[in-house]
Amino acid sequence: MNKSGFISSIDIGSNKIVALIAEIDEDILKIIGIGQHSSSGVNKGQIINIDKTTNEIRESIKNATLMAGVKFPPVFVGIGGGHIETISSKGMVAVSRIGTQIGRDDVNRVIEQAKAIAIPSDREISHIIPQEFIVNSETKTNDPVGMTGIRLEAEIKIVTTSSYSVQNIERCLEKSHIKIADFVVNPIASIYAVVDEQEKDLGVIMLDIGAETTSISVYNEGNLRYVGVVEIGGEHITRDIAYGLSTTIVKASELKKRFGCAYVGMVDNNEIIEVPGVSGRSARKISKQEFVQIIQCRVEEIFDLAYEKIEKEGKDYLDKIGAGIIITGGSGNLPGICDIAEKVFNLRARIGNPRNIAGLSDNINDPSYATAVGLLYYGIINESTRKTDGRKIDIGNNVFKKFFEWLKDI
Repeated sequence: MNKSGFISSIDIGSNKIVALIAEIDEDILKIIGIGQHSSSGVNKGQIINIDKTTNEIRESIKNATLMAGVKFPPVFVGIGGGHIETISSKGMVAVSRIGTQIGRDDVNRVIEQAKAIAIPSDREISHIIPQEFIVNSETKTNDPVGMTGIRLEAEIKIVTTSSYSVQNIERCLEKSHIKIADFVVNPIASIYAVVDEQEKDLGVIMLDIGAETTSISVYNEGNLRYVGVVEIGGEHITRDIAYGLSTTIVKASELKKRFGCAYVGMVDNNEIIEVPGVSGRSARKISKQEFVQIIQCRVEEIFDLAYEKIEKEGKDYLDKIGAGIIITGGSGNLPGICDIAEKVFNLRARIGNPRNIAGLSDNINDPSYATAVGLLYYGIINESTRKTDGRKIDIGNNVFKKFFEWLKDI
């Protein structure tokens, strides 16, 4: 957060670009500026046209600053797309303190050792997420500081992204004359807007269904365990409707907004809708059940693929989800989508709207703004985010949260 007390974020999506400006008022996030523009230079979360995206970013920022009446602060930027990957790594060091009492320097050294792995030259580390620490090969803990031991081990998750994707975002923002405060991968950003601490402790899966991709985040025992991406989103549902009913993408989008539902069981057997024709063909009538079946098939596929990704990462993750599923993103507005999630995961599900916001909150009280709001929250706590060689240690882990809260109190 800059010294003026203002903070900004930008979510560069495949469907729209959202820029937000907020003021921090006694720990309350007060939204004072909102700007958005349709996105035509982004596909599956990655920029494919620099000039188009630059112009669309400029328009979003212009609208946000006009509404807020302040200069656009350095921005926290979301990174999306299927290139986001999670890697597990371990490290081990000898405790260096006299009396073998583990100190903060030992924790830092073991994390440095764990992250010293080879990654391809076209990738970069975006986040480092400590999982747990092991003292003397016996005691597992989230916070080893002050404990006695001669050896300290760490298990971490490393989130990597495509260097080229990040550089393209940088280029667009530089051409827009915007300073970058930090980059955050979307699956982590959204967590800050919709997931509370109790859900993190109990275990929760967050699915952020964007236009072209679906982000996955898995929390249990208070720690972030996995982030990933399924390269299918809400626009695939729209295209399914267009192809299945032989209508245009524009008309399919309108039908989805007006009649969209993700669960056939919620639809009246006798309800009929009219589908506009194309190229002079006359409109035709179909049952709403037929229409909703198209949507349900694609939504089930999204959840099935997300389930498979989580299961592949760690089968025990699915056994430690006490708080269920949180669905966010634009498709979170589809009635019945929680029913399908519950069917696939056999867990309770809810919709994740941005929480604890004031100001222009009514304008963004919608799951499609979760990432943009989450970036703001990430920015607020960024003062508690340690950086080493540009690589972030995410304070979603309890040990770092406690340590930085202690520093803040001092």
